[in-house]
Amino acid sequence: MLAGHIVLKVFAGFVALMIASGGVGYFGALFPLGMAVALTALEFLVAFLQAYVFTLLAAVYLNDSVNAH
Repeated sequence: MLAGHIVLKVFAGFVALMIASGGVGYFGALFPLGMAVALTALEFLVAFLQAYVFTLLAAVYLNDSVNAH
């Protein structure tokens, strides 16, 4: 889980450095910015998937504990 945050930090650093360089750096910053946006979307997808799996497992556990056969 930490790797995704580190990769986002690296791409954000690329964007900041390229914009600070000026000139062509403004256009060069578009690719790392796009990658940062895409990775953020992927991070949200993973977070929602983890929440769904946790909720599903908790519901199954609670059902088995209440309805013991």
